Amino acid sequence: MPNPPPTGSSADVTPVVRVRRMHVRSFRSISRAVVDLGPLTFLVGANGSGKSNTVDVLRFVSDSLNTTLESALRERGGINAVRRRSRGHPNHFSIRLEFRLPDARDGSFSFEIAAEKQGGFSVRREACELTGGLLGDPVRYEVRDGSFFVPVAGIQPRLAKDRLALTAISGHPDFRPVYDLLTGIRTYNLVPDKVRELQDADPGNYLKRDGGNAAAVLREIRRVDEAAFARINGLLSKVVMGTQRVEPWSLGPKESLRFFQDVGDKAPWTFEALNMSDGTLRVVAILIAIFQVPSPPLIAIEEPESTIHPAAVEVLLDAFRDGVFRTQILATTHSPEMLDSKSITDSEIRAVSAVRGQTSIGPVNSTTRSVIRDRLYSPGELLRAGELVPGVEETAALDKQLRLFRDDEADCPNS
Repeated sequence: MPNPPPTGSSADVTPVVRVRRMHVRSFRSISRAVVDLGPLTFLVGANGSGKSNTVDVLRFVSDSLNTTLESALRERGGINAVRRRSRGHPNHFSIRLEFRLPDARDGSFSFEIAAEKQGGFSVRREACELTGGLLGDPVRYEVRDGSFFVPVAGIQPRLAKDRLALTAISGHPDFRPVYDLLTGIRTYNLVPDKVRELQDADPGNYLKRDGGNAAAVLREIRRVDEAAFARINGLLSKVVMGTQRVEPWSLGPKESLRFFQDVGDKAPWTFEALNMSDGTLRVVAILIAIFQVPSPPLIAIEEPESTIHPAAVEVLLDAFRDGVFRTQILATTHSPEMLDSKSITDSEIRAVSAVRGQTSIGPVNSTTRSVIRDRLYSPGELLRAGELVPGVEETAALDKQLRLFRDDEADCPNS
């Protein structure tokens, strides 16, 4: 059973679900997919199946709004490295995110990026819809080829064919919450060496993708949310026996982490991050990601079990169970040990596989779901047996629901 919501002013009374569904077409290895997300979702599949590409859908949206489309594409090798290429396939890719805002309004944000000559690109189409605006009526805008097809009342921002319009209208009170939600998504590929090294001074507003400002973020957690700081140390003490706590530590203009361990003396010994194992530093970074303040609307953590002893995995799951009352969590894994816990439900698993370079994402089939629900086998045991794969009928049914814009009709798989 999930833990009760943690104490503290930042805790919600129900698990957080911000991004409800992803629609993806022709993005990297994903030809087409519809992926439902819950408070805690595990993307499960072998190396090379497309788990990271699925996470990168979210990261690409956030990067494109936090910086520019050009920067987001360039970081990934350009438009031709991002769009999925195959015989007779269209030269564009599309993403749609369906979400619920903190004020309980539902909405969606969609865009389609077209490839052009010599590595160029343009925003072919973009739309955002909300169930209610400031006056209570539904609101929306739509852009086609650099011009408003459905304008935003009262403003006429300058648009560019290579920029997302949401950036230009982010000051509008109806659409600002959408911008804040999507730019607030954080994805993590934590690097213990980055957590270990001395870190530059940082405001600690959010944890960097590699964990390279962990000390600053932990400092802010301690300052703003004492309950979250205590929970981090309580969980850490269960993972690393003898460790009493971790604290931020200032070294002139640099920052680091300092660990306090019980070695049998009257006072605990202190150890710098330099002396700690990769597994310990990864656990600390994961805990900081989960409990950082302010809480991101969604965090995605790639392979959280990497370099961590299998016995510590259950503690990580406890952290995830606590964390879903603060932020939505998406985790990728190919570890049977991570999935051996009977606390993981079939509804939390999205299986990922690849055939001939094409990624398939979906729930497991009904028989496998029943096996997990009846606790005949754990998801980890099924993964070892090769039975944790996307259900063919279930995934096909979701794919048929692929819908990028409001006037899309039945989206034929061959379109």
